[in-house]
Amino acid sequence: MNTACDYDGFIALLRDRKNKLGLAFTELNDLAGLPGGYANKILLGSHRKGPYSAIGPESLAKLLRALGIEIQIVPAVAGSSANASYPQALLRERARLGGLARYSKMTPRQVREFARKGGLASAAKRKVRK
Repeated sequence: MNTACDYDGFIALLRDRKNKLGLAFTELNDLAGLPGGYANKILLGSHRKGPYSAIGPESLAKLLRALGIEIQIVPAVAGSSANASYPQALLRERARLGGLARYSKMTPRQVREFARKGGLASAAKRKVRK
């Protein structure tokens, strides 16, 4: 039995199963009843480029059926990578990039209003602490 502790590991397991069965992406799409190119987006990792090509509940079931596999949930072994905390540096970087993306879409007036609200919230926290 193969295990995965994160989304990328799960996708790698699906890709390995497809390769062991000797299926082409077009065959997998046809077997699963998915639109052309869908399995390619998911199993090759291009799902990260947009919010609309990630595995959904319906397509997950179709892919699992087509590959002849099922998911089992098992407790993680103590000390395994599943119990490790998510790298804080990665989370900080994602937050920074998300903030930059948000600011790039705002008008200067919206940025000022956002900063004003943040300043008010910060001042309110300082008052509570005193």
